[in-house]
Amino acid sequence: MKKTRRVQVFVVAMVVAVLCTGMQPPMVWGEAASVVEGKNIFQAKCSSCHTIGGGRLVGPDLKGVTAAMDHEWLEKFISAPDKMIAGGDPVADKLLKEYGGVAMPNPGLNSSQVDAVIAFLSESTAGKAAAPAAVPAATAGDPRRGEKLFTGIISFQNGGAPCLACHTVSGVAPLGGGSLGPDLTGIYNRLGPAGLPSVLAALPFPTMQPIYGTRPLTPQEQGDLAAMFSAAAGRKPIDSSPRIIVLAVAGLLLFLILGGVVWRRRLGSVRRALIDYVTRKGGAGE
Repeated sequence: MKKTRRVQVFVVAMVVAVLCTGMQPPMVWGEAASVVEGKNIFQAKCSSCHTIGGGRLVGPDLKGVTAAMDHEWLEKFISAPDKMIAGGDPVADKLLKEYGGVAMPNPGLNSSQVDAVIAFLSESTAGKAAAPAAVPAATAGDPRRGEKLFTGIISFQNGGAPCLACHTVSGVAPLGGGSLGPDLTGIYNRLGPAGLPSVLAALPFPTMQPIYGTRPLTPQEQGDLAAMFSAAAGRKPIDSSPRIIVLAVAGLLLFLILGGVVWRRRLGSVRRALIDYVTRKGGAGE
């Protein structure tokens, strides 16, 4: 009887100790760690395009997304949005159209990281986790300086390549720019005044990360480029094909004219030399 009482007292003491020290079962700790990991991942890879309760940016506000969409769909879309879009998923296609054709880049997360992000989104929606703050608006800028940064006349402070190497904006360069990336003439209209600064701050697209990941734009450079894109918002995108053909024909004609002038002079000197030679030979023969 005494032994049983001792056991009961020991069990009660252990329960009290657990409650007083705040100990939790290992599974709860694991869930908390997953939410913390998800918050860190969201801040690093998602917050440039999304908020949780802060309104839409480049992509939708994700508050309540775990209640609106089932877990399996969220897993697939976060893991490989490019595959979901290419596969014709109706929700992914609707989002692509709604947000101006700006496709979500593949974040490169493994399955456990995706689950952590979903756990964080779920906790944030329920009010149990603090959502990261939205990316602040870029500094007010000068559109003329933005054009010079875009074309490379002024170099980016951290050494990033000029935008003109891959993109074009109507009215900024006479011959346009590169064709590796899309025409950015209407990017301000597609992303909006809230979305554009967040993209310029993070440049989250896979093709841009190797170039600017360690060479980010300064706040002033972001503001200057944003001002330039805003000024170009009402222009029509460039159709560079006719311009290139005209320039190519003009260049060919100029080359032929210059070649004719140069070679005419050379032929004239050769002709004179031949005439002089023949004249001397003829005189000697007489």
